[in-house]
Amino acid sequence: MKSDRIMKIKERLFQDYEEKKPWWGDGETVLTSEDIKKSALVVRKALATAYTLENMPIRIKDYEIIVGQTNMSSTELGRTFPDYALPEEKEAGKKLGFDEMSIWGHHPANYEKLLKLGLNGYRERIYEKIDDELKAGDPDTEKLDRWRAMLICLDGVSAFAARYSKLALEMAFRESDKDRRDELFEISKVLKKVPENPPETLHEALQTFWTVYCSLHSTLNMIPAGRSDQYLYPFYKRDIEKGVLTDERARELIASWLSNFSDRIQNNLDNFESQSVDERFFSRTDEKDNYGIGANSWLMNMILGGLTPEGEDGTNDLTYMILDVWSRLELISPVMSVRFSEKSPEKLYEECAKILRGGSGEPALYNDEPIIEGFIRKGIPLEEARGYSNDGCWEVLIPGKTDHSYQHILVMHLLEYTLFRGRSLLRDRMETFDAGDPLECSTYDEFYELFMAQVRYRVDELIDSKRESYGKMEVIAPDPLLSVFMDDCIERGKDISNGGAKYVIHSPIIAGLANCSDCIASIKKMVYEDRVFTMRELLQALETDFEGREAMRQQLINRVPKFGNDDDYVDSIATKLLGDIADYVKKRESEDDTILFPMAIGTFERYAFYGMQLGASADGRKAGDTLAANYSPAVGMDLSGPTAVIQSIAKPDLMPYIDGCPVDIQISANEFSGDAGITRLTGLIKSFMDLGGLIFTITGVSEEALLDAKINPEKHKGLRVRIGGYSGYFVALPPAHQDIMIERIKHG
Repeated sequence: MKSDRIMKIKERLFQDYEEKKPWWGDGETVLTSEDIKKSALVVRKALATAYTLENMPIRIKDYEIIVGQTNMSSTELGRTFPDYALPEEKEAGKKLGFDEMSIWGHHPANYEKLLKLGLNGYRERIYEKIDDELKAGDPDTEKLDRWRAMLICLDGVSAFAARYSKLALEMAFRESDKDRRDELFEISKVLKKVPENPPETLHEALQTFWTVYCSLHSTLNMIPAGRSDQYLYPFYKRDIEKGVLTDERARELIASWLSNFSDRIQNNLDNFESQSVDERFFSRTDEKDNYGIGANSWLMNMILGGLTPEGEDGTNDLTYMILDVWSRLELISPVMSVRFSEKSPEKLYEECAKILRGGSGEPALYNDEPIIEGFIRKGIPLEEARGYSNDGCWEVLIPGKTDHSYQHILVMHLLEYTLFRGRSLLRDRMETFDAGDPLECSTYDEFYELFMAQVRYRVDELIDSKRESYGKMEVIAPDPLLSVFMDDCIERGKDISNGGAKYVIHSPIIAGLANCSDCIASIKKMVYEDRVFTMRELLQALETDFEGREAMRQQLINRVPKFGNDDDYVDSIATKLLGDIADYVKKRESEDDTILFPMAIGTFERYAFYGMQLGASADGRKAGDTLAANYSPAVGMDLSGPTAVIQSIAKPDLMPYIDGCPVDIQISANEFSGDAGITRLTGLIKSFMDLGGLIFTITGVSEEALLDAKINPEKHKGLRVRIGGYSGYFVALPPAHQDIMIERIKHG
C-alpha cells in the first residue's frame, strides 16, 4: 500500500460525506417466543443488543486497516433498535418519563481496563460473581439477570468481531493487489484474537477499542473516546522499541482508526432524515429546532495530554501523532480536546496553536490545575481527579467511573419570567410561578432578589427531579453492554443507570450568562441608578420588541458596560450571580451525597435555539436573536479584544463550576501568521491558563472565508467552525445557522 494512504482515506471520507447513510433496525424484534417474553427486561435488552451486532450491515472500506462500520441507530436524528419491551413495560416507562431510547451515554468507559482484560477477562469476573451469588444461598435474581445480560452482550460483541474476521478473509481471497490482500489477511487474523483476548500490539489495541466502541455506538450508546493517547501509548511504545512498527505504519493505523469516527457524517442536508421526533435533542433539520446542527454529532469526544494519575506530564509521541493525523484529515469527529498543565511542554502549545489559527475550532483546551482542584473539593481522590476526561461534549468527569447527566438553568428565560411574572413573551403563556411584580421593586436589590427567587425555584426543580427520577430509567432502558465496561457495575451487580457506577454526577449548567449579566447591568444602571427610563417603560419596550423605541435600544446597547470587556461594573454582576447560584446549589447538594452536583456554564450548540425562545431583552437584543455561546460574551459585545475577555471570565470563582465553562473566541488567522503569530497565540493560551480559565476554544477562520464558502461550498468542503460543544463542516450547516456563524466571526 502506498505511503499516501492518509490522503486517500481523506479523499474517500469526503466522498462518503455526500452519500445518504443507510438505516438498519426498523421493524426488528427479539420478542419471538413466549420464553423470551418471560425473561427479565434487561435480558431482552441484551438479546436485542446481541441481535443487532449479529445482523446489522458490515463493510470494510477502501484503504482502512482498523475495521467496523457503525450502525446509524444512535444518531440524534432518530434511532432504530430491535423491539424488546412489552406493551405494559413501555407504558410503565412512559409514566416515569422514559422510553427504550432513553439511553443517555455521555460517559467514557474504562478503555484502559478493556485493553488489559479483553472480553474474556470480563467474562471470567462475571462468572465468578454469579458463582459467588449462587453459593451464598438465596441468590438475588435481579443481579443474576443483570450478569446474564452482560454475558449475552459480550457474546454479541464477539459475534460482531467474528463477522468482520470472516469478511476480511473472504475479501482477501478475492483481492488481486498483493499488498492489500496481505492487509486483509492480517485484519482477519487480528480479529480472531481480539477483542476476545488482550491486545499486544498497537494494531490489536486500536482494533480492540474500535470493535467495542463501534458495538456501543451501534446499540443506542453515544459515548466519548476518553484519553486515547494515554491508554494506547504503551502499545505504540512497545512496538517502536521492538522495531516491529515504523512511524509511517503507525500513522496509517491512526488514520484508519480516526477515520472510522466519521463513518456517519453527512454533508448534504438533503440526506438527513429524522427517524423519530424527539424534542429532548433539538436536532431535527427544521430551522425552528436548533437549525439542524446536531445532525453530525455523536458525542465522540477525544482528549489528549494532561497529567498522569501520578502527577507527571502525560504528553507523548502518540499525542502529537494523533493531533497531526486528525488535523490532516480535517475531521469533525472525533471532537478533539487537549489538556494542559504547568508541566505541559512548549511544543504542545505550539502544535495546538498551529492547528487553531488554521480555523478548525479545535482542539478545545483544558486547564488541569483548577479542574483537578475542583474535583478534589468534590471529594474525588487526587489520582482519579488527575485522570479526568470529558464527556460527549465538554463537561468533565472521571472516565470509567461516572454516570453523568446535566440540566440547564436558563437564566435568560428566568429573567424574562421575572419581568413578566412567570409569563413567556413569545408564547404568551404562564410557564412558571409568579414571583412578584417588578413594578413594585423600589430598589435594585429588591429586583435582584425577585430574580433570584426564580433561580432558586429552578434549582430546586432540577435537584428534586433528579433525585426523584434517578434509577428509574432502568425500568425500560437498562444498558447492560456499557455496564460491562464501567467500573463497579459487575462488582455490584448493578446497571450503570441505577447505582452501578462509582460516581453519579448531575450538572446544573447555567445557560445565557453573558446576556443575562448584560441585561441585569442595564436594569441596574438605566432603571435604578441613572433613572433614564422606568421599569414600566422598559417592559413596554420589551413587549413590543422595541418597536418605535430604537433610540432606547441603542442606549441599552451603548451606555451600559457589557460582559467580556474587563469592566468591573458588569463583571461584578456576573460574579455575584454565579456565586449566589453556586451557594444555593451547594446548600441543596449537602442534603444528600448520593448525587454530586458540580456546576457548569454553557449553552452547547443551542445558543441559537434558546435565543429563538425569548422575546426582546434589556441588553438591547431583539426577539428571537441568538444568545452568546457558552461562557463567552454576547455577539458583537466583546469590543476590547481577547485579553479583556479572559480578564472578565477569570473574575468569578469558577471552582464550583468545574464541570466546564468553555470560552469561545474568534481570531483572525492573518493576525497570527508566521512564527511571531504562533508566539502570540501560545501567549494568549497561557494567559488563559494562568488566570484560571477552565476550557478555551479558538476559531481562526475569517469572515471572507465563510462568505466564500456559502457561495462556493465545493471549494470549502473541509472548512470547520466551532458550534458550542463541537465543530461542524460549515457547508453542511443550514443557511440560517451559516448566517449566525458569519455574524459571530464578523464581530469576534
